[in-house]
Amino acid sequence: MKKQTLTLLALGLSSMMIGQTSFVSTTPENRNIVLEEFTGIYCVNCPDGHLKAQQLHDANPGDVVLINIHTGSYASPNGGDPDFRTSFGSAIAGQTNLAGYPAGTVNRHEFPGLQQNGTGTAMSRGDWQSAGNQILPLPSCVNVAAEATIDISTRELTVNVEAYYTDNSIASTNKIHVALLQNNVEGPQTGASNNPTQVLPNGNYNHQHMLRHLLTGQWGENVAPTTTGSFFQNTYNYTIPTNLAGVVYDLFNLEVAVFMSEGNQEIINGDMGNMTHIVPPGVNLIDLSAATNMTIPTSLCDNNITPEITVTNNSAIAVDTFEVSYTLNQNTPVTQAVYTALAPGANTTITFPTTTVPSGENTITYSSDALSGTSFIDNVPNNNLASSGAFNTISPTAFATSHIEGFEGYANQTPAPNNALLINPQGHRVFIIDATWPGPNSGGYGNSQNSFRWQFCQMSAGENAELLFEKLDFSNSTGNQITYSYAHAQATGFDNNQLQLLVSTDCGSTWDLVSQLAGPNLATTNPVSTSGNFYPNASDWATDIVDLSAYDGNSEVMIAFKGICGGGNNLYIDDIEINESSTTTINESRDDIVISPNPAKDILNIKGAYSTVNIFNAFGQLVLSSEYTNSINTSSLNNGIYLIKLSAENRTTIKRITINR
Repeated sequence: MKKQTLTLLALGLSSMMIGQTSFVSTTPENRNIVLEEFTGIYCVNCPDGHLKAQQLHDANPGDVVLINIHTGSYASPNGGDPDFRTSFGSAIAGQTNLAGYPAGTVNRHEFPGLQQNGTGTAMSRGDWQSAGNQILPLPSCVNVAAEATIDISTRELTVNVEAYYTDNSIASTNKIHVALLQNNVEGPQTGASNNPTQVLPNGNYNHQHMLRHLLTGQWGENVAPTTTGSFFQNTYNYTIPTNLAGVVYDLFNLEVAVFMSEGNQEIINGDMGNMTHIVPPGVNLIDLSAATNMTIPTSLCDNNITPEITVTNNSAIAVDTFEVSYTLNQNTPVTQAVYTALAPGANTTITFPTTTVPSGENTITYSSDALSGTSFIDNVPNNNLASSGAFNTISPTAFATSHIEGFEGYANQTPAPNNALLINPQGHRVFIIDATWPGPNSGGYGNSQNSFRWQFCQMSAGENAELLFEKLDFSNSTGNQITYSYAHAQATGFDNNQLQLLVSTDCGSTWDLVSQLAGPNLATTNPVSTSGNFYPNASDWATDIVDLSAYDGNSEVMIAFKGICGGGNNLYIDDIEINESSTTTINESRDDIVISPNPAKDILNIKGAYSTVNIFNAFGQLVLSSEYTNSINTSSLNNGIYLIKLSAENRTTIKRITINR
């Protein structure tokens, strides 16, 4: 870094020089807000923090500096996710005494009563506006300003910084800070829907005001003197690398913030610098934008698509060469160079060869850009992306004749197991869970680690999500049925969450409702308030068996579990078995079989026509058996939920009973 520093001490000389050469104001001004927001890509509430910060910025034009600092555990990347952290963030966050994310400091000042952790400068997002409103009326002893240029051929950033003291600072030495920020950085973000305008067409998040570098180091550089009339000037040069931790520097989306502090804390004033790009001779700056009218498959079994992108030339000059590409999910981009002239304001549609997409949820992202090695540079990159939106497909052929699914071996928050897909239109927290949250043995009846969950306590009434299994072939099987375990807690006792079991034989065009549990019939334990998550214990599970024999002989059977929120708490399913049964009729709703009392203590009374009775525990084990009788002694059974199977000559009835002493 090269620096040239000029400090003029005499008021008369500084005023003369300022009048001739400087751009900083010499008129006394109030303080500007410098909001440093501590954020991360896995922080569900951070997008709402971004939104509140932007609203504060927009309500006070020219008076707010936003700096988003990715730091802490929520910013640590997983797998192939990008790393937005810098070497500066943890130290800045470390002096705030923050207690959660997102957190923010306003001018690194302590605001009594607003501190997130009782002391310190960190505040929760709901307090930033109040703190900012307290800063704006305060007079500042110093004005700061910056003018920056980027030479796009050499990647050299030059920042000229000036400060003028309209009053004495209470500190004899202040510190100047120059921050390099980047806008429109594409990446993942948990809770992105809390700031919907920043969600890109491909579903990724558009990060703004991201801290990338501090040209003045971790805690700034000293400035002295700090008395009335003092003038400070410094020039900073920085060669911008191609990337930071693998995240590309976009030269046309960079901005510079400058601020003055009394020390490591207490920012006196700040401002955003003006940015100019130096374009070498022969280079043409253009603006190409992307859109798509790709035909979305209308059938789940239609897994052949034709990618298509429309490119518009928003430039004042014709563009005769450019590049387009599409990316299926996270695969390698498929690229085409286009050599057809595109007049100013004109558009053209480019079609790619038809391709087969995999089963599951798919997204195709499109991109347009200037072709490398030509005279064109697209300097408006934030409109270069388009997306098909998410669409679901399955294999057109059956994957098995029967299926067992225990959800084991999948990472926490996996949307769906193999040979299944999740249809989740509102993007709620519906997925496979492991022992991370409820603890060990969170699966059915406490026998396994994983299960599948609808987090109804975070959903609104009527919202739903479906776990849909791909085609099964029942053409050579009879007496098909599905058995599964489930656990659910109501919230009030009057809510009406629903679990529907649906079957389709035409690839999802139409669905039959074959079973529905709702409200108290779905509940397996006492109500749990929606202010907290219901996590089932081993005793909170029940088992359901649904007859699918109506679909015997069909080679294309799709089965879906649809959870519909009706105000209750969470719903879990596990231990799914889809296969043949030796029974011919399973009818739990028959009213010619009456069992009482239910719950039972020691004696179970049975009225109706049957020949044998078998009682199974929650693990499917036969625990009691009897020939025809009007009453059964159940004193040997432990408290819990059981299935009672009553067999007649040509039919079997299964009912649930509860033993509760």
